[in-house]
Formats: sequence, structure tokens, C-alpha cells
Amino acid sequence: MLKLLAVALIGVLAASVREGGEAASDGSRDFDFWLGAWTIHNRRLRERLKGSTTWDEFEATCVARSLLGGVGNQDTYRTAFAGGFTGMSFRFYEKKTGLWSIYWADSRSGTLEPPVRGSFKGDVGVFEGDDTFEGRRVRVRFTWSGVTTKAPRWEQAFSADGGKTWETNWVMEMTRDDGIGARELPVVELRRYEIQPGERERFARYFDAYVPEAFEQIGFVALGQFQERHHDTGFTWLRGFPSYDARADMSAEFYSGLLWKETATRFNDRIVDVSNVMVLRPLAPGRGLKAQPFVDVVAGPETPPGVVVLQILSVKPGETEAAASQAEEAFAAYRAAGAREAGVLVTLDAPNNYPRLPIREDGPFLVWVGVVEDDAALEALRPLVERSARALAAGGRLREAPELVVLDPTRRSRLRWRSE
Repeated sequence: MLKLLAVALIGVLAASVREGGEAASDGSRDFDFWLGAWTIHNRRLRERLKGSTTWDEFEATCVARSLLGGVGNQDTYRTAFAGGFTGMSFRFYEKKTGLWSIYWADSRSGTLEPPVRGSFKGDVGVFEGDDTFEGRRVRVRFTWSGVTTKAPRWEQAFSADGGKTWETNWVMEMTRDDGIGARELPVVELRRYEIQPGERERFARYFDAYVPEAFEQIGFVALGQFQERHHDTGFTWLRGFPSYDARADMSAEFYSGLLWKETATRFNDRIVDVSNVMVLRPLAPGRGLKAQPFVDVVAGPETPPGVVVLQILSVKPGETEAAASQAEEAFAAYRAAGAREAGVLVTLDAPNNYPRLPIREDGPFLVWVGVVEDDAALEALRPLVERSARALAAGGRLREAPELVVLDPTRRSRLRWRSE
């Protein structure tokens, strides 16, 4: 029955605002309006066909893209509700009948569900199909309304008596996603690469040219990329994902995609090692990284302003919370000295869900991410960092001395100094 969520979702989005022009008269472009990213507020009846009046409310995201020259489309739906799951829908327009067929599968069952079929009339779309719910045969109906407005609405209803009576059990309200940069990223990779001697500058140019938009088309983001000071073969970058499940799905999509197949040798031939990778999460709400504003590929400055500073603490197992509490005094001192805190991150304790790319398993780690305006500000900050490092090491909660990493943003790094 998760199909009922996804299919609903998919169709629901289909009924969304039809931006970018009128649909084709035969209905084959009816879903063009919702290609892109969405946020979704869900209200779901806790028990269905049992007279329940208790509703669960939760949030979800969805990214949709075109297939088959526009007569088909596919979306990926993600939610943390009920333990979290990922769903995928496929829609295909049959020119002979003028009907859309919508298919759904999700990460819980791994089964492609039977389709629901229907079409739009004006700003309302109705799709119906037969299904089973808890062993009972039911008729399922999706209804979209307000599809020509900026607040489309979708409803799902079940009928257990062949369509004589209906119970609405799911409602979705969709909003165009403002972009991944509008929210705090729950999953961040800190990736520190070793590059072939003499090749780092060229590697950085390739990264800036190819990577940022490719990531964002899929739904994740390059938060910043940098050349490491005092280590002339070090290239460090940060990327963020909307969820941990999305890390696996989106990584697989990128590394199996055409762009990577075209450009992989340009990157891989210049890399010595990619194993120094931490998967992190925000220490607490409000302490995570957000994507800073987009950097124009044409008009961006040749030399980005500011210096990015990382303080990496290798924490003893079970001591993360205590170490973070002890470090707060130091972090406050950095801010008071003029550094802007971009985030405080800790190891995300979960198995690697994309084994094709290695990650470090020798944590936990606590990472402070900050930005200073220039070298003078960096030199003013450095004594504070060194003093705090000695104090933190003496506290007995670290496995080794704290590491200070100084990074110069590349031309298109989002993370840089910005005038407020």
C-alpha cells in the first residue's frame, strides 16, 4: 500500500501548477508542470476503512524528471515517516486511449505495483485502479485539484463496496522546493583527496566546471570545494544530501550517469587517494551546514573571498556529547574573534550505504566549520585555535591532538566569506 503513497504522490504532483506553458492538446504533456523538486505536507488517516478519525502529519520531498521525450516521467519520493523509505514512480501516456498509467515501487517491498489510470479535465485529475488493502479488494481513487494554482492538492480515497461509498484517507499539499540551499543538510560528506603532484589546480578547474550543476540536477549539492594550504596536493570538498537514504540513491545516479562516464578519467587520472572521507550530521538543530548562494560560472570572481577553517576533533567512543560540550567555549571564542560559524558536525553512525565509495570508520569525529574574512583574520584566530586545542587534548576525551585545516575556496565554492 505504499504504492498508494507514491502513486498518489506522483499523480498528485502531476496535478500541480502547470508552469512553463500549456500542455499538449492530447494530454501527453499533462505532467510537465511538476518536473523538478517539491516539498510535500502529508495528512494520512492512521487506520483506513475502520472509521478512524486520527490523522498522522509528516513531510516529504520529491524530485521528478522527464522520460521518453516527455510522454513519460519518473520521480523519486523520500520521507522519514514510519521509519523512512524511498519510493519511485513511473508514468506513461498511452496515445491511443489518452490515458496515463502510473506505476509505483518502494524500498520496503521492492515490488512494482499495478497501475492506476486516468486523465485531467481542466484543473482536476482523477485516476482509479483496483488494489488490495489488508487482504481486501478495494477501489482506489486519486483526485487532484487546484492544479492551475501554486497550491495544488491531492487526495486519496478507498472504496470497499465497488465505488458506492468512499473514504478519503490521504491528503497532500505541494509546494515548489526553494532548493536544497534553503534548508539545513542532515547528511554531509567531508571529502579530503590526495591529488597527483602538480595537478591540483587543473583538478579544481574540472570540478568547478562539471560537478556543481550535475549534483543539483539530481538533488544534492556541492557545499564547497577548496585547495588545502600547507599541503600542495590536498583537495578538500563538502557535499550535502537531504537524507542518508538519498546519499546512496543520488550517488548511484551520479556515478552511473553519462556525465561521469564522459569525465571520469579527467578526475580519476589526477587522484592518488579518496579514502579520507567522513560522513557527518549536524551536532544539533541549527548547527548544520546550509548551501550558500549559487556562484555564477561566468561572473564569479577569480579569487573567492575568505578562508575556510576546519577544526577536527578525534573523539573517544562514547565521549562525543561531552567533548562537544567542552568545545563550546572554544567555538564561542572563535565567533567572538570574527569567525563565522558555518556548522558543527559529528560522525553519522551508520553503515556505508554506498560501498563503491569508501568512508572512514575510525570515528567518532567532531568538526567545527568556520569562515574568516582574510589572512589577517586567520592569524588573529590561530592563537585561539591552538590554545583551545591544548585545552581540549588535556580534557581526556580525544584520541589524538585536534587538527587544524586551512582551506582556500575555489572559484565556484559556495562556502566563502560573504558580506552581510
